[in-house]
Parts: sequence; C-alpha cells; structure tokens
Amino acid sequence: MKRLFFIIMLICSAFVSVNAQNVSGNCYRGFVDAGYTNGIGDYDFGRFEINTSHGFQINPYIYLGGGAGLHFMSSYQSPNMEIALDKRDSQVEIPIFVNVRCDFSKGKFVPFIDIKGGTYLTNNGDLYDNISFGFRIATNQRQAVNLSFGYTTEKLEFQRFENFISYSSMAYTRKGEKLDANGISLKIGYEF
Repeated sequence: MKRLFFIIMLICSAFVSVNAQNVSGNCYRGFVDAGYTNGIGDYDFGRFEINTSHGFQINPYIYLGGGAGLHFMSSYQSPNMEIALDKRDSQVEIPIFVNVRCDFSKGKFVPFIDIKGGTYLTNNGDLYDNISFGFRIATNQRQAVNLSFGYTTEKLEFQRFENFISYSSMAYTRKGEKLDANGISLKIGYEF
C-alpha cells in the first residue's frame, strides 16, 4: 500500500511541476502546427504540412528551438505541353529546421513572427525556409492556439527534360535538378 501511495505521489508531483511551466522565460516550450502551402511562381503545386518544434523560451519574448515535419506534396508537371519540361511525382518530404520565434507582447492575444530554416532529409531535397506572422491566442498560462500566415521557400528536386535519345523516336531522357518552389502558407497550431 505504501508503494502504491508513493507511486501516485510521484506521478502527481511530476504533473504539478509540468503544469507550473509558463512562457515567462527559462522554460521548455513545444509547438505542433498543421496547414497548407499553396505554390506560387513557376511551380504552383500545393502541399499539406505538419510540423513540430521543441525548444527553450529564453525570455517572455524570444523562443529558440528545433524541429521536424512531414510535408505531403502533390504531383507537378509543366502545364500545356505534350512532353513536360519539369516533372515531380507526389512525395512526402521530411524537413528538419531551427526555429526562432518572437512574441511582441504578453497577454491573451499576442502577435508573433516565426522563422524556420533548415533542409529536407528526403528525395534529394535541399533548402527549407518559412517566415510566418500570426497571433497567439492563450487558452491558459502555458497553452495557446496559434494562427499564422507565411511565405515558404524550398529547393526541391524535379525531373527536367534533358534531350531526345534519337531523331527517329520520341524517346527522351530526364535528369534530376534542384529548383526553387515557393508558396504562401496558412497554418493553425497548438502550443504547450
């Protein structure tokens, strides 16, 4: 019986210490967000994203952390062409990134800027950058809902038309090339 009481007290004390965290500074902070990025420019394909970031709240205004994500990207093919110049099959990309966030004030509704910079680990991807502006809506002292609007720059591998194999057939070759793919993102997130 004493052992059970000790275990329950240990679990309760851990729960109380976790609940005592807030965003005033010198504490752990985590984020999970989901959203959609609509492609703009030459490569206008959409992607659904889920990201998580974990790090340290340095003071009430500055957060520094790191994270990873899952980005579900649809297929792309150069439009209005019999043989597409640039082509990309549907892919799941995994970015890793450093995350810096600045909250501009304290309170229930707080504007913020969030910057993520890193690289893709999959499919010969390269650069991943996202800058977002939004609002943090506090639900209690340590949790909040975040709404953001941002701009994403990515370097992704596309299969580019290289050349025809012979003069007598329409057979051709492609080669992989990293190209810029930009987009406008809209995300909703949970902060703990």
